[in-house]
Amino acid sequence: MSERVGAIDAWMTIVPPGTADRWPEPFWHIFRKYGVEERFRAGFTLDQVIGEMDAAGVEMGVASSFKFLDTWVVDNDETAAFVAEAPERFIGSFTVDIRDPMPAMREYRRCVEDLGMRVFRLEPYQYGDGRATAPPPTHRMYWPFYVACCEYDIPVALQVGHTGPLLPSECGRPIYLDEVALTFPDLKILGTHVGDPWADEMMILAWKHPNVYVETSARPARRWSEELREFAGGYGRDKVIWATDYPLLPFDRTVDDVYDCGFSAEATRKILRDNAASVFKIGV
Repeated sequence: MSERVGAIDAWMTIVPPGTADRWPEPFWHIFRKYGVEERFRAGFTLDQVIGEMDAAGVEMGVASSFKFLDTWVVDNDETAAFVAEAPERFIGSFTVDIRDPMPAMREYRRCVEDLGMRVFRLEPYQYGDGRATAPPPTHRMYWPFYVACCEYDIPVALQVGHTGPLLPSECGRPIYLDEVALTFPDLKILGTHVGDPWADEMMILAWKHPNVYVETSARPARRWSEELREFAGGYGRDKVIWATDYPLLPFDRTVDDVYDCGFSAEATRKILRDNAASVFKIGV
């Protein structure tokens, strides 16, 4: 096993006690499938989260805001407050509703300029009507926010792959990121959840484009395909960024799964820490 490193979790959510009723009904079936329904219902204090990080050797986490359709589960001010309590352990990831561009851009700029947020998160499946496929990341509604990310040098974490909620998945095809990466070569793009069931698309895009990365939230390394392991441990070791989607996955087991893959010490360090540190400008 490689020497342990201080891991950086690229996607986690701090779910405080007493907030379970914020999660819309479509999410509870996902939590049941992962066997974590009770964890989400109980929630966690910030001290509990940090304790679990310490036990697993996770040095820092990207604390994420989350809005599902019109419901805030964790809003941007709450995320900023968590980061302010432990700035040595967290950086903030924010989101806005890009369907209404003017207030969304005002909120975008507030999050960066006033709240100090450092990662922008978008989930395309949220921008439809719940039945028909939502506009993919190539749609014009996204473009002003890509420009803003380039201006502020903020990476964007885009959900790709199938949806957990019972919503259409087609907008999550990783291939849509091809056009985005070509149009915005200065935009750092993280395709989250490895793009399942289109992980091959996601890997080839990360190999092709200098500004595209595979992010592994909600996909433990024990479940990675042989092709993804080959990519992560070899020719794509500079382009894979580890994440848990905590509390969907626990820190300890998800870290251990990477070590259990038998990657070289260099590849393991890149996956768990160095790639994220570079993209998020941690320690710079």
